[in-house]
Amino acid sequence: MELRVLWALVLWALLHLGMITAIPLENQRNTSPAFSTAHLFTFSLLPTLDVRDLTCLECRTAAGVIAAMMAEGATVEEIEDQVILDCVLLDLFPPDVCSGMVRLSGAEVLYVLNETEYDHETVCGWLLGGHCEHDQLSPWTVSIPGDKPAPSHPEPTGPTDSVVRILHLSDLHADLLYDEGSAVHCAHPSCCRHAYGDPGPGEEAAGRWGALAKCDIPLRTLTDLLDQAALTEPDLVYVTGDLPPHDVWAQSHASNLLAINTTVQLIAKHFPDVPILHTVGNHESAPVNSYVVPRAYADGWSMGWLYDSLAEVWAPWLPDEVLPDVRQGGYFSYSPVPGLRILSVNMNYCNTQNWWLLLENDDPAGQLQWLVEQLASAELAKEHVHLLGHIPPGGGSCDHSWSHNFNLIVARFESTIRGMFFGHNHGDSWQILYDPDDYVRPVAVAFSGPAGTSGSTHNPSFRVYMVDGGHSEATWTVLDMETYNMNMTLANLQGGRPEYVLRYQAQESYGVTSLTPASLDSLVVAMATDAELFRVFLRNVNNYWDEPTEVWACGGDKECRKRQLCKLVKGDSSSTEACRRIEDIVDGAPAA
Repeated sequence: MELRVLWALVLWALLHLGMITAIPLENQRNTSPAFSTAHLFTFSLLPTLDVRDLTCLECRTAAGVIAAMMAEGATVEEIEDQVILDCVLLDLFPPDVCSGMVRLSGAEVLYVLNETEYDHETVCGWLLGGHCEHDQLSPWTVSIPGDKPAPSHPEPTGPTDSVVRILHLSDLHADLLYDEGSAVHCAHPSCCRHAYGDPGPGEEAAGRWGALAKCDIPLRTLTDLLDQAALTEPDLVYVTGDLPPHDVWAQSHASNLLAINTTVQLIAKHFPDVPILHTVGNHESAPVNSYVVPRAYADGWSMGWLYDSLAEVWAPWLPDEVLPDVRQGGYFSYSPVPGLRILSVNMNYCNTQNWWLLLENDDPAGQLQWLVEQLASAELAKEHVHLLGHIPPGGGSCDHSWSHNFNLIVARFESTIRGMFFGHNHGDSWQILYDPDDYVRPVAVAFSGPAGTSGSTHNPSFRVYMVDGGHSEATWTVLDMETYNMNMTLANLQGGRPEYVLRYQAQESYGVTSLTPASLDSLVVAMATDAELFRVFLRNVNNYWDEPTEVWACGGDKECRKRQLCKLVKGDSSSTEACRRIEDIVDGAPAA
């Protein structure tokens, strides 16, 4: 088998495990055919280069070769061995990463390739997002009732009778094996463990509280975050998924369940008398992103190992009657207080990196039809709904058909849904959903909470929402939100410790009077022409403590501004209408 074909197979495995990173510079200089292909493939995943036609060609070739090998009787182990060997020979990642990620995902990927009804063109187009002729799965619909009430989006203009404070925790990613003093820069996709290297002379070492690098936070940092978040005295806590760390090549069912159980219990300890409502993230599963669809259950594949465990650890805050839904599909409906219904949705069935959707993408586990029924029931009971999920419904991470059906449902029940809360992106942001009849009138906002873990430029953070609730006429509308974060650099100084301070308050920072869909839509329009307001957003979304050059560079670059603002209005990944409207406004604005 040619090395370029094998590299395509390796790339495919890496892509679906979320492991793609830039090839080291020393490898970029290698001009062999395999490395040239690797270089092009790696950078074809970056939005700044348009060379994805090669990605599509290589992927189709690799898929065909795999199919031929299986037809000739090659075993799963034999194919995995060959992929691991070439991953190591090409020096893509350290041997343990090559072996770990291929062994973890190989059998699943090969099963899906063998069973899918889609041709290689569609498989590659959908998975890699390249310029294949076919890049979408078959469209489908859900049944949505008519008799829609007149749209209603309350906008309280003064103090309400009661304000409920909701703490939003997301993407905590605590690393139970974090090692203070280890290397923060290493050959592995995630660092800050002695097993992955120690710093040389003059090189940065992992701090006591974490590192602004490709590392997750130690358990002590998560404990400290929760200590200080508890001081905000929330009435409700929303946890929107991704509790295990990013060492996806080294994970197992047991290791992920340990991370989940440890984190859930730690949160419970800090908020003993507060309802805590969870949703499941893409990192909860091992392999990451792998959420088996019911069609494969008959062949022995299952999500029972995860869903049964989630039902058990979430049970202290849920009634027994909703636990069967958790065990069936990782979702639930529950009313923690009168007048408010929480719907926790498993967004992994829209995840474009979940290869199981190539077997069954038509509303897996019947979740969206269940969502319609729950919203119709809430509408009839005159309840208001807060919807929790991990992956936001728009952007490139959610399948087009799933995202569009979700948008249709939200638009139909826009007067019932008063808040939607997600994570996944690690930044502090939002997505606006629009009426699918014209993609002009905003109908809902999906708030994306900041990550509790760190990153190369991101400090651990959490968010608190002020919501009109707790009284007989409560609207359960989000009035304002506050984001808190710490300064990792200062915390790691000798004798230092984290101090979470109010980073910004939305109404004050953006000069708005509410956070309704119409208000945030107007804010995006204003940022399209106001460079300074846009820079404020850039500082907020990344939780910057200083004034990095990229804020000013992007603030004055219209193309960069269009890319950033499009993310805020693309709540339906199947449509670019709202994005084009914003792009036209940016193009008509004077230069910054």
